Amino acid sequence: MDDREWMYTGRTSQIDFTSEWMMKTNDFLELAFGECAKGSILVLCPHDICANRKKKNNVDMGKHLLKNGFVPNYTRWVYHGEAHRLREEVVRPCVEHFDAGAGVADMLDDFHEAQYAEGRTEVEMEATTKAFYEMMSSAQKPLHEHTTVSQLYAIGRLMGFKSECSMSREHFDGLLTVIGSLLPDGHILPKSMYDSQKLLCALKMSYEQIHACSKGCILFRKEHKDAKYCPKCKSSRYLEVDSGDG
Repeated sequence: MDDREWMYTGRTSQIDFTSEWMMKTNDFLELAFGECAKGSILVLCPHDICANRKKKNNVDMGKHLLKNGFVPNYTRWVYHGEAHRLREEVVRPCVEHFDAGAGVADMLDDFHEAQYAEGRTEVEMEATTKAFYEMMSSAQKPLHEHTTVSQLYAIGRLMGFKSECSMSREHFDGLLTVIGSLLPDGHILPKSMYDSQKLLCALKMSYEQIHACSKGCILFRKEHKDAKYCPKCKSSRYLEVDSGDG
């Protein structure tokens, strides 16, 4: 991702802006409008007042940006040609790391392709798609101001640890409380498993606990979902106890 600091440091007023700001703002407009830059197409306007809620044409958007500047913290241009970059740079690497083999990354690819099939562009994204990318961008915010570790990455690591250790909800909530008390004020680590699951579900990343062989041979899913013993090492899926009746 290119350095986007110029968006906010290169312009202090509508009469005080750098040549870099003007040049890169023009590049932004070309990206946003593409080959229709000279036409009447309307695109969500990212200036400080419209805040990606109202649509403008190329000329009016340029005037708005010159007069009011960009909306704060809009360094990922998900409404203006970079939705796919967010997916490739952030979403896919994260879900591949924590959801290997589960197909979530491929699901996100299918979701993206369905949204832009048959010539559709980011301009035509449905409200649900926009909400998804907004949530995804929000989840990438650092846990606190002194780290680059994102909220989503931290949740993925902790949920993976919970599953690996077969940790109860109560113990997981306690772990989050302890970790949260060690982080700086203003951190955004969820306070409970409920809050963690809520965020993952909002990102269409459902959290499901799957039994695994105690020796790490297989996961009891798909063709093995009803098996009581590992087909490779014959280890029991469940803890076996003597009930007294054999």
